[in-house]
Amino acid sequence: MSEQAHSAFTISEPTPEVVAQLLDVVATHSVDHALSDIEQMIARLRADAEEAAEAREVLRNTPADVLREALRLRAARIETAR
Repeated sequence: MSEQAHSAFTISEPTPEVVAQLLDVVATHSVDHALSDIEQMIARLRADAEEAAEAREVLRNTPADVLREALRLRAARIETAR
């Protein structure tokens, strides 16, 4: 935070200029916070994409009879959850 903005906390009647600077500080903080959240979301999406790619590879190499049984089990779980 700039010196002028920081000094607003010790002034009983802040000037419009100081308040404008404080608004800039708050806006910047909000943008930084939002960018941090976006970066975390992108990291999670990348990790999920890698996990999905690995799962697809395993499924490609799984015998058909195992896939059929897995689909039956999954459908039964979905029905039970309803």
